[in-house]
Amino acid sequence: MQAELIDGIVLLEWNMFQSVNEGNGARASCQDDEATFRAMRRAQFLSWSEPCADSYFKDLTFAASEDRNLIAEKYIHMMKTTSPSQYEKLLAAIKPPGAEICELAARICAELVAQTAALRKKYPYVAGAGRPLYSEEDFSGVVSVQTYQYGELLTYSAQTLRRLEAHIAALKSEGQSLAEEILRRTAEYYGYTSLEQAENAQRKHIESQPIIFSAGCDCDSCGGACNA
Repeated sequence: MQAELIDGIVLLEWNMFQSVNEGNGARASCQDDEATFRAMRRAQFLSWSEPCADSYFKDLTFAASEDRNLIAEKYIHMMKTTSPSQYEKLLAAIKPPGAEICELAARICAELVAQTAALRKKYPYVAGAGRPLYSEEDFSGVVSVQTYQYGELLTYSAQTLRRLEAHIAALKSEGQSLAEEILRRTAEYYGYTSLEQAENAQRKHIESQPIIFSAGCDCDSCGGACNA
């Protein structure tokens, strides 16, 4: 995949991320950690097919031309379960996703949550770090994998979602998991050559260093924005 395409996606997202919480004095510390933001987002998009990444780049470009902030919209969607009253206030300010987008997002989210659940059994010390798994575990300041994933998927176009679903299916037909591929690339950022190595390191040091590797953020200040 062209490095320029991934760099373009991450730059557009980073610029949008800088405007999240703008004007309300609630800027999170992770909004100043560009290196980690880039590493986490690159791990995701490098695991996608090029047609899927290209479609999402166009989503971001088009959104920017309409003065829409897809990162901010993602967090608003997440508030449906984490902060329902705030969600109702902010919902009118964003473009509502259509029926096809909601259907595709729900299917893809279900598959990725299932893949993540399997990863937590395979690599409990690595994949089990960070967020809770299911939306029923959400509460103010803590966002589950399911809620986070669905909120992000709702900001994609139908074309991007169709391409992403096809990519997930293609990987699955080959016995591979998109969630595992993303986690593997994340582990590489922390200096590990494999998930097995990361798992062994986390297991050995869990008592003295509870978080030497984390696949996501669950800090109260950003509601998961560190893994935007």
